[in-house]
Amino acid sequence: MGAGEAPAVAELLATQLAAFLALLLATTAAHKGWRFAHARSVAHEFAGVPRAAAPAAVLFASLLEAGAAVLLIVPSGRASGAWISTLVLSGYLALIVRAIAKGRRDVDCGCSFAPSRHPLGAFHIVRNAALALASLAVAITTRSGAVPMPPSELVGACALLALYGALDQVMSLSPQAKSVAS
Repeated sequence: MGAGEAPAVAELLATQLAAFLALLLATTAAHKGWRFAHARSVAHEFAGVPRAAAPAAVLFASLLEAGAAVLLIVPSGRASGAWISTLVLSGYLALIVRAIAKGRRDVDCGCSFAPSRHPLGAFHIVRNAALALASLAVAITTRSGAVPMPPSELVGACALLALYGALDQVMSLSPQAKSVAS
């Protein structure tokens, strides 16, 4: 690969990451709407938002996610969407780290599309850090003349989201408890 091809490859990768992040953020925003009562509970119990303000906090988070998703798709808004995405995902990461530091590993972070709850741990930290870093990479590498997102990028984003969901499901499985013979 020549020196002139590296920026083109970086832009292509940033476009694919932007498509994945847009789909992920749109899905999480919709998920908050579908499970609004659960999202309110998470905002109160996990994020520490006062119960009366939880509906507004959920709406605000959903609007930030949806807005970032739209901006990530639009070439002229991609960098702004990536910066918003970085802030949102970094905020979620900070809340996870805070919960773990306070010994609240059992609190439901609302981080999964699955109905099951599993303890917060290193997986959640690494996953959210990777997502925040991916958003940051898109923000930094996106030029003002970003290329339009071809449909193939959205198809690839669907595949990445499916893998993301599968990994989340696998990581939520708990090992079978060994029975101890008396």
